[in-house]
Order: sequence, then structure tokens, then C-alpha cells
Amino acid sequence: MYLRHLEYLRSIIEHGSFARAALACGVSQPAISQGMKSLQAHFAAPLLVRQGRRYLPTDLARAVSAEAASVGERIDALPRLGTGAAERHQLRVGLTSSAAMVCGPVLYRGWCVPQGRRSLAMATADEGSLLAGLLQGRFDAVIAPRPRKFDHADVSARRLYDLQPLVYARRRHPLVQARSLAQLQGAAWACVGPSVSGPVDVLTEAHRVRRMPAPRMAVRCPDFASLLNLVATSDLLAVVPHPALLGAAAPQVAALRLAEALPLYAMWLFELRHRAQRIGPQLLADLVAAGEPVP
Repeated sequence: MYLRHLEYLRSIIEHGSFARAALACGVSQPAISQGMKSLQAHFAAPLLVRQGRRYLPTDLARAVSAEAASVGERIDALPRLGTGAAERHQLRVGLTSSAAMVCGPVLYRGWCVPQGRRSLAMATADEGSLLAGLLQGRFDAVIAPRPRKFDHADVSARRLYDLQPLVYARRRHPLVQARSLAQLQGAAWACVGPSVSGPVDVLTEAHRVRRMPAPRMAVRCPDFASLLNLVATSDLLAVVPHPALLGAAAPQVAALRLAEALPLYAMWLFELRHRAQRIGPQLLADLVAAGEPVP
């Protein structure tokens, strides 16, 4: 029996449906369904009964959920036994690839530099995986776009900065003078992915609302540095959400001046409500400032 399946059960009890539980847990609806099948196999009596579109918990489900919460708290406490000092000095942050490049230097300056004993542990993944890690206690904070309809009772969310994605190409690309998405039809794209609601989906959404064929993703990259190196040395196009990500590739690439604006999205700071917040007011203000456009 997996603890995450018990977490799924608790989320279904809180939100009333598999779809809402999936959004709250940052996983897919099939993952919730499979988890409930695995969990139900351990019990002779039903855990959930369906009424219309909602799943109603039985008394057994409520008892299992309550007991699981207690067990989870005790298990979460085990790694901290005897390591309290080390944990206090380390900040564990999960970030999307773009957030790591924009916010990483700020986190280092704000957390490590003032006190030499402190350390920073950063990990990158897609938004859904990061938020699941936060709920599992693997991160002290997560910096990522907010998945659609994400709302979890245990998670606080603070908006850091807005992003305005732009399409980039190498400066001598045949399509560098293009002024519309229609002129880019048939082009090959590179992306950083997969992502729940990041730049790739922004581009796809821009095509979808205009009833245009989806863009062809030829290459998926692990980070923006490798993506921009490809764009600078090939005919691939890419969406870059923040100019700070351009780095050394800035002189080699150019933003296309398209008539259509790509959908905007924001970067958020997520923390658990029941734990002491590790990102203080000054560091929070510095993170907000890091995302502001350069004049």
C-alpha cells in the first residue's frame, strides 16, 4: 500500500471528484483512478460510493484517511530525527527550468551568502511533479507556473512575476522577419519539456484558439541553455518566457515581432501552510524583482 494512494483518498474526500483531486495533487486523473483501485484492493468494504458526478466517502474511507494522516506525519518526522540543525541550514527548492535560471542566483544570494553554513538544494521538473514533491515533504518551497484550477488546502501560493513568452530564432533564420503565426506554419520547434502549463502549452494554446494546426515539436531539451544553443545553430524556433534565459545566446538569436501575442502566464511561489515558511520577506521581494522586465 503506497502512502501517495492514501493522499489521493484524502484529496478525493476533500474535493469530491477524481478530476479535482488530480488537480490538487498535481497528477493525472488516471493516476488517481489507478491509485484508488490499488487501495481498494486492500479492503473488503467499499471506500467510495458514487452519487452523480461526486464520490462520497464511506465511514471506512474517513477512518482510513484519518489514520493515514497520522502515519504520514510520523513518517515525515523520521528523517528529521537527529538532523534538525542540518535541515535548518538547508533550503530545498523545486523549480521549473526557467525559474531555476531566473531565481537561482537570487536564492543563493539571499539564502547562502548571509550565513556561510547555509546550503541551497535546487531540483527541476515539471509543475505537477514539483507540487507533488512539495506535498510529500521533499521541498521547502516550489517556484513554478500555477497549473490550471490548482487549489490545495495545504498549499499557500504567492504570485512572484508575470512572464511574456516570445518566439526566438537565429538572427539569419529564413523566418526571422515573419510577422504572424501563420507564416511559421511548417517550421520545426524546440522546447523544454514536458511541462504542465509552461511555454510549450502556451504555443500550442495560441495555435488552438486560432484553429491552426499544432506546431511540430522536433526536439525536447532538458533546459533553456541547451535549447538556445540549438536555436542559435539551426533553423529550429523556440518560445522563451524571460529574457534572462537568453544568456550567452543573446547576440545570436532574435525575438520575432509577431502580431499575435502568446498567452501570458505567471511564476508562483508555493509553500506548505502547516510548515514554517523559509522564504522571508526580503528574499521574497528579491524574487519578485528578479522577474521584472529590464528597462
